[in-house]
Amino acid sequence: MQPDNDERVADEYFAAYGLRVAAAQLPAVRDLLVRETRREADAYAGRGGAGGNTDLMRICAAQLWHAGVVEDVLLIDRARATSMDATASLDGQMLLGAGVARTKDYLAALGTEEARQILDYVALLEDDYDAVRYAAELDRWYGSSAG
Repeated sequence: MQPDNDERVADEYFAAYGLRVAAAQLPAVRDLLVRETRREADAYAGRGGAGGNTDLMRICAAQLWHAGVVEDVLLIDRARATSMDATASLDGQMLLGAGVARTKDYLAALGTEEARQILDYVALLEDDYDAVRYAAELDRWYGSSAG
């Protein structure tokens, strides 16, 4: 079976950058995730255009998870919320790259409704979350720990 164009683009991106990117690359990863999130949101809101590449969104979210920057929880959650496809593609555990405690502290300090909703979701995830196990799952999923 031939991969569709979105899969091909995601595969090429992954081959070029892997799961672990340098800090200097993080702004580009964030920009790419935001772009694909907007495309997905626009398509599902009926504003036309092709949907976002959820395969690519998942790789970007995994890269941000590995980077562990707590502020990225908002970008990842917004990406997950754009559609059922995006929610299914982006694991909830991707919200916890900075760790459960740091993520909860950050969201609590924000004090916004968005942060409160994410906190409620984190509460559902935290008991079963294991960062080492999740990193290994990502590596198995993508067949590589390089990047």
